Amino acid sequence: MVEQEVALKVRGKSIELRQGGEGLPLLYLHGAGTYIWMPVHDRLARRRRVFLPVHPGFGASEGLDEIEDIEDLVFHTVDVMDELGLEQADVVGLSLGGWLAAELALRHPHRVRRLVLANAAGTRVAGVPRGNIFMATPAKSRALLFHDPTSKLAMTLVPDAPPPDRMETILRGREAAARLLWHPHVAQRKLTSRLGRITAPTLVVWGADDKLLPLAYGEAYANGIPGARLAVIEKSAHLPPFEHPERFADVVLSFLGA
Repeated sequence: MVEQEVALKVRGKSIELRQGGEGLPLLYLHGAGTYIWMPVHDRLARRRRVFLPVHPGFGASEGLDEIEDIEDLVFHTVDVMDELGLEQADVVGLSLGGWLAAELALRHPHRVRRLVLANAAGTRVAGVPRGNIFMATPAKSRALLFHDPTSKLAMTLVPDAPPPDRMETILRGREAAARLLWHPHVAQRKLTSRLGRITAPTLVVWGADDKLLPLAYGEAYANGIPGARLAVIEKSAHLPPFEHPERFADVVLSFLGA
């Protein structure tokens, strides 16, 4: 269960925040459309104080008009950490949130104690095509995101027909995701060339069957960041924290020393 849901004020904008647990702080940076509190967060919160801020444009979080690229989102995340009183935290990022986490560790190394990148966007790998989630039907999206696209989890997170009362929120989230992920080539080329500058101890976690960002992208992160380790989760695709919450939490908490 979520311990608390609050509206955090960040530079005058209301930001949705979910938090729970006790212990050293863990900042969880969500992927596009995966900002809800899930069983994996409960498992992480057994050992850590978990903070899950919702990025501008997703959920009820305001401020999308000020986010044009990943650098803007990094600045915003630093502001969130300041509002939470987090001078430094362990940072876990999934997909879009993984790209954000890597950029945060690169640009503000003193704010990141340890870094976990889960099926993170942000790298370029020549000759290895990525899936296109933006042009995909719900069925195709499930095939890209899940090891078993017919599972209850897949059908719940990516339904064929979203509830009408959720459509406005969903469309805002798609706009927010598209701003950052539609044409990210220059930004991702820059990050790929700068991975060697990341100094935080890093764990790269990847679903073995990811069809959106194949394993080669995880290997690029692990090979590019000095001393990084790669943990591959079998029978998992793009969302290992959701498909295998217990296994994911165990791997992450072991790395964090919790």
